[in-house]
Amino acid sequence: MSNTQLTPDATSPLEVMPANVTEAIERAEIDTQVATAKKYPRSLEAFKRRAIGMATIDEETAESCIYRRPVGKEGGAMKYAEGMSVRMAEIVGASYGNLRVAAMLVEQNERRVKARGMAIDLESNFAASSEVVESTVKRNGQPYDERMRVVIAKAALAKARRDATFQVVPRALAKPIEAEVRRLLMGNSQTIERRRAAVLAWLDKLGIDPARVWYALGIKGPGDIGVDQLEQLTGIRTAIRDGDVTVDEAFPPLTSSGGKSASPLEQGAAEAEDAPTGALDQATVAKLKKLFDPCAAQLNTYLADSGIIDIDQDFTQVPEAFAKRLLSKPAAVYAAIGYEPPKGKGGKQ
Repeated sequence: MSNTQLTPDATSPLEVMPANVTEAIERAEIDTQVATAKKYPRSLEAFKRRAIGMATIDEETAESCIYRRPVGKEGGAMKYAEGMSVRMAEIVGASYGNLRVAAMLVEQNERRVKARGMAIDLESNFAASSEVVESTVKRNGQPYDERMRVVIAKAALAKARRDATFQVVPRALAKPIEAEVRRLLMGNSQTIERRRAAVLAWLDKLGIDPARVWYALGIKGPGDIGVDQLEQLTGIRTAIRDGDVTVDEAFPPLTSSGGKSASPLEQGAAEAEDAPTGALDQATVAKLKKLFDPCAAQLNTYLADSGIIDIDQDFTQVPEAFAKRLLSKPAAVYAAIGYEPPKGKGGKQ
């Protein structure tokens, strides 16, 4: 027998359903879905065709299907883990059919958020769940603000759904989809050139020192970006968008042996290491001489002792990228080589 309560205006009664009735309704819904799944079983061939069509509908969608994130260094080079992204899991789940996927927050406080994802194959009655824990504090230990915690919580929910989906849907079934995605992205020379230009434009928007990117990829400059590097950068971009990794984690700031930020000299050398050494235009040479003629001996001694790069004392045979570095931050260069420039009138020499 159900309970009856009156609303505040005492005119319209509200019926409160007992717990066993609610459970019966939910059970009936699941039984109906299972019966429908048994009546209309999935076709793996149709799943593959539908998923490939969705994943390769355009390059932007294909890019979002694969992620890469740094997991440390090996032999001095950055090591990356790659996998199928949240977007890929959504496509696989929508195409697989007869699949229920959900996620919920099970814990949230100022320091972390925990999300649980659940998936059940209605045909085989196989179910799995997965938990994702994300930190909600900055590197200095301070909690993020409320808005940022909401963003992190949403990312955790998406990852939990992804992990649960791939625990129920065999990853082997998604391999052909991944292969088609890679074929679209790296298909021919025109595609590669277009993607290289797009990647360089994206890196420019990040507003970070390009040398950080080249160092993380183990290359010397943009001219070394090939198919492997494009795959890495595409995966890293997806990981950053999905919140799997931050820009600083993907492309760590360059550091010298002392643990401090690398000087413009070290950064410039990293950018110009494979650049041809040729004659600079007269205007650039004039600027270099004006700023560094008084300390040319110190500069060359520092570069030689550090093994950074060799340049001539007249600044006529200097890699263009290195020259730009020198001109962009002269005060930092002075500090690096221990030179104190003359002050203005009335100042000390």
